[in-house]
Amino acid sequence: VRAIALFDGADAIVGPSGCGKSTLANLIPRFADPTEGSIRVDGTDLTDVRICDLRSQIGIVTQEPLLFDDTVLNNIRYGTPLATRDEVIAAAKQAHAHEFIQRELPDQYETEIGPMGGQISGGQKQRIALARAILRDPAVLILDEATSQVDLHSEQLIQKALQSFISGRTVVIITHRLGSLALANRIVVMEDGRILNIGTHEELMTSCE
Repeated sequence: VRAIALFDGADAIVGPSGCGKSTLANLIPRFADPTEGSIRVDGTDLTDVRICDLRSQIGIVTQEPLLFDDTVLNNIRYGTPLATRDEVIAAAKQAHAHEFIQRELPDQYETEIGPMGGQISGGQKQRIALARAILRDPAVLILDEATSQVDLHSEQLIQKALQSFISGRTVVIITHRLGSLALANRIVVMEDGRILNIGTHEELMTSCE
C-alpha cells in the first residue's frame, strides 16, 4: 500500500476471502503499519498521531465481535463508561438491537450474556457490537462484515439507520453482501493483496463492460 486517503462518507472494500480486505482496514487503527508509503487523515500521517488518541476516534465492528461475560448494558457501554442508560438505549435502537433485547432476553438490558456473549446468537452479538460503536460516536467507523450474521430484514433496517449515522464521518465497510454497497460512495476492489480498482459502483460496472 503506497497511500490511502480517507474522506468523509463511506468506502466499501470488496474482494474474495483472504485477499487482504481486513489487513487493509487494520492499517487505519494501526494494528499494523504499512511497510512503505503512508496513511493520512486530513493530511496527517497516522504514524505522527499517538495510538491512544487515534483509536479513541475509531469504532470497529467485526464479524466475530468481542463481548464480555457481563450485562448487555455494560457490553454496549464498554468504551463509553460514562454513558447514561438512555444513551445506551438510543444507540441500541439505532443498531436495531433494542427490540430483541426487550422481547427476547429474560432481564433485558441487565441480562448476563456469558463468556464471549455465548448466551446470544451471532446476529444479536453483531447488533450489540454495532450499538457499542454507535454509542462511541466515532469519527471513523470500520465495519468488517459487521452484518454477516443478521437476517436480511435486520440488515436492511441497520443499513437504513447507518445512512444517517455515517453523515459527517468516515466509514469503511468490508463486505461480501451486495446490499451493504448501497451505503458506499466509493468501492475498493482487491485481489491477492492488491487494490485492482477504485470507483463508484457505476464507474466500476462501466470499466467491466
